Amino acid sequence: MADGTIILVHGTGVRLESYTTTFASAVWQAREAGIGARLVPCAWGDPLGVAFEGRSLPDPPEAAVRDAEAAELARWNWLFPDPLCELDQLTIPDRRAPPAPPAPPNRPPAWQVAWEFIAAYTPSSELLILLKGGGLDGLWPAAWSEIIGDPIPKQAFERSAHEIPVVARALARALVARLHTLALEARLPGPSSALRAKLVERLVQDWKQDVLGLGSFLVGTLKRRATRLMRENRHGLSHGAAFPLGDILLYQSRGEAVRAFIREKIAAARANGPVTLVAHSLGGIACFDLLALPDPPAVDRLVTVGSQAPLLYELGALSSLAPGDRLPDGFPPWLNIYDRNDLLSYVAGRLFPQAKDVAVESGQPFPDAHSAYFGNGSVWAAIRAALP
Repeated sequence: MADGTIILVHGTGVRLESYTTTFASAVWQAREAGIGARLVPCAWGDPLGVAFEGRSLPDPPEAAVRDAEAAELARWNWLFPDPLCELDQLTIPDRRAPPAPPAPPNRPPAWQVAWEFIAAYTPSSELLILLKGGGLDGLWPAAWSEIIGDPIPKQAFERSAHEIPVVARALARALVARLHTLALEARLPGPSSALRAKLVERLVQDWKQDVLGLGSFLVGTLKRRATRLMRENRHGLSHGAAFPLGDILLYQSRGEAVRAFIREKIAAARANGPVTLVAHSLGGIACFDLLALPDPPAVDRLVTVGSQAPLLYELGALSSLAPGDRLPDGFPPWLNIYDRNDLLSYVAGRLFPQAKDVAVESGQPFPDAHSAYFGNGSVWAAIRAALP
């Protein structure tokens, strides 16, 4: 495309500082893809997005409390997708640890005694009350058989024999983490943090391994993981969430201002020839609405990336179209780019025959995949192929 304009419309939560970097990357990728059109920024977030100073937040907790909460949250975020990961770490011998005391003659080692006692465990009445109170009693047999039946727990007891209480507590957490995921799979609420703590404490008491604290081997590992998962305190997390969520709520209530801003960018670009809208996330919703509502501006093509417009159409939450409504006559050719790792991207072709879906892969996990489109050469290659 030798002339014309591509207007780059950002999504929710984006502000000028980050958009400038994204825009520069997009310009470079577009040139690498052989796109000669002029790229024009459409940074609506600063003038029209929400402002958030954090004045509605309570004061942050004391540093020690915050660090403890961070470590606990890190541990469970680590365990939910892989309940055995903590025990797996304990199968690695700690060369710094003192050797386990030798077993008395003709008697099994202490780790084996502890393991066999736990492996033969049947839930105490106290544990059953906790499980029933959380609606988890029907899930216990499956969680128990999956975790105890795996070879990793027994290996952890053997190879960390100097820290049997620590291994037992890790085993209790593994069981509770598996209960959590089984509950979610059954469309039930997972146990609260308070119930998780009570279940773990009950198990280690029933197993006669009630020793608090972490072993020396795990302290550094969990501390580093906590730092990564909870790098910011509640204020930082709230700031990070307030802009994306606030922009979405603002658009739902006053989206006409955002659409008017995009319309002005389109009008200014018409003098340079064909106009292509390339819009990300909430920007794609705004551009879709603008073109589907009465009196749309003249646009030659629409490209949405990581957009939720198809989802909102199905839910009846768009400003422009109700479920079952067709695109208006004259709606421009529409390229919809999505990444299967981006859980906020959706396909449009099944809902709108005029839309062409193209899948790309950033190689990033979610949520990073949602922000990886404009630096991905495959995205710009797809856009180049859609241009005349």
